[in-house]
Amino acid sequence: MTKWKSFLTRAITAIIALSVLIGLYVYLNVEGLKISVWLAVAIGSWELVGILFGNEKSWLLKALFYILCVVVFYATINSLAFGALAYSLALILFVIFVLLTQNRAGELAHMMEEHGKASLGLLYMGLLPAFSYKILEQSSGISWFVFLLAVVFAGDTMAYVFGMLMGKHKVMPAVSPKKTWEGSIGGIIGSVVAGLFCWIFAFPEMGLIPLLVLSAIAGFVGQFGDFFESLLKRVADVKDSGKIMPGHGGVLDRIDGVLFASPVILAGILTLSHLLS
Repeated sequence: MTKWKSFLTRAITAIIALSVLIGLYVYLNVEGLKISVWLAVAIGSWELVGILFGNEKSWLLKALFYILCVVVFYATINSLAFGALAYSLALILFVIFVLLTQNRAGELAHMMEEHGKASLGLLYMGLLPAFSYKILEQSSGISWFVFLLAVVFAGDTMAYVFGMLMGKHKVMPAVSPKKTWEGSIGGIIGSVVAGLFCWIFAFPEMGLIPLLVLSAIAGFVGQFGDFFESLLKRVADVKDSGKIMPGHGGVLDRIDGVLFASPVILAGILTLSHLLS
């Protein structure tokens, strides 16, 4: 009963979040969806600071990392090439800051740990969210953005249901104790079904098989976005990235799969566009 209550809470929260997203689109069109990505980056980056640098005493280091995440994201949505340059410069700046402020004897291993967290974090919330933003700028960008969300969220929902009803065999118990192979398979099925509906209503002119293959791959990769965030939280010894979304936790808990799936979807769009042209 507790599991179904948890599922109901997650469903209500998801409906509210979807309503906000639809509202932004209705009133602001594609710009509203871009604003939603910006909000996810602004809140998600703050949550990531708490996960990666929760025990860090220097508020300057935390503020610098947060600002650099936003800067890298902004640079990347303007140009993917410029984003790579901004990422490199941001990481170098962070490394310089850590070297100058934490160069005491006995702090060397800690310094390397901070550098590693920054390189990973800038990728996670600086570069990856920009791909979902770039999807909106493609031809039929809104339809592709809906496809991205549908494939990931349908996969997430069905993985939860399948795992709750028949989950027995754990995938990575050390990383995420509740995730099962049965749930994972159900999640991929959910992603493929979502891709089928998107084909019917948004992409009838496109080949069905390529779209379903893209759905399955994106759904599969999206699951590892969930595993990766679980790993971050487990190492940081936190249950959720935040509390803004009851039943889900924080923003990162909701978009972890989207972050991993978005470059896959963008690569699929560019590949399919090339094949069709």
